[in-house]
Amino acid sequence: MSNEQVAPGTKGVTVKLLATVDLGPEIEGMAGRQLRMRMVTIEPGGVFGPIHDHKDRPGTVYHTARNDH
Repeated sequence: MSNEQVAPGTKGVTVKLLATVDLGPEIEGMAGRQLRMRMVTIEPGGVFGPIHDHKDRPGTVYHTARNDH
């Protein structure tokens, strides 16, 4: 039996694409790459997974939280 934990799958998540910028014409060596702006909504109890890296694919996150209690 393994002691490794399995990353949970995504559930309770919706993603809306807001905008894209084609980086090829803007930055040498970036042909076929896009900068994307997305709005990700995670419902209470939702999971955004599985875990992955963004090597050679940087991103930024602007996080807001809502408390309905």
